[in-house]
Amino acid sequence: MQGAISKRKVVDSRGTWCPPTPLTDLFKAWREASVGDEIELWATEPGIDADVKAWTLKSGNQLVEVRREDDCTKMVVRVTRMGKRALETAASKKSMNQPDEVKDTPGGRLQLITVGDFTIGLRTLQPGWRWSTSMKPIAKTQTCQVRHIGYVVSGRMGFAMDDGAKLEVGPGDGFDVHPGHDAWTIGKDPFVFIDLITAAEAGGRASNSLSPR
Repeated sequence: MQGAISKRKVVDSRGTWCPPTPLTDLFKAWREASVGDEIELWATEPGIDADVKAWTLKSGNQLVEVRREDDCTKMVVRVTRMGKRALETAASKKSMNQPDEVKDTPGGRLQLITVGDFTIGLRTLQPGWRWSTSMKPIAKTQTCQVRHIGYVVSGRMGFAMDDGAKLEVGPGDGFDVHPGHDAWTIGKDPFVFIDLITAAEAGGRASNSLSPR
């Protein structure tokens, strides 16, 4: 009887920065893969090779190739340990105290966990943070091109949309802000909010966002 046929899946995460990040894209592909399969991750995020190397060591998988083509890093991971999809139960939890990813950026921090088909980000942005000054040089777009569906834990933030509309949010507010906006913290307290994204959204969402990695 022949064994299962191994396969390679290409995960194109070029241009993504925050939920989903290239590493969360890799994590999702791993959960769908079988032992012996290979995942080829394409990413333009600086330092992604170090992140993937650390992830493979932690997860028990194998990084077999790293190559660079212009501004893109291409990495091949061989699946040597079954992804967590096989271990899912009807109820599960994960703690933000032990996130899957932590990314520090100018004036901010992003903690990420993946639970089921959702990636949840906890963002902390310091007083004085503004997308157009902190993130625009990295994102290389005029305004933030990511949709944010969130819930404010503490602090306040203002948004200015490309069409001229403005919005201010504070503790207890849920909000939905579409691509094409600037954003800034208000007052002397950090702005802390939960950012939610489904796996379905992740596939079509560009991510040069509030807190790129």
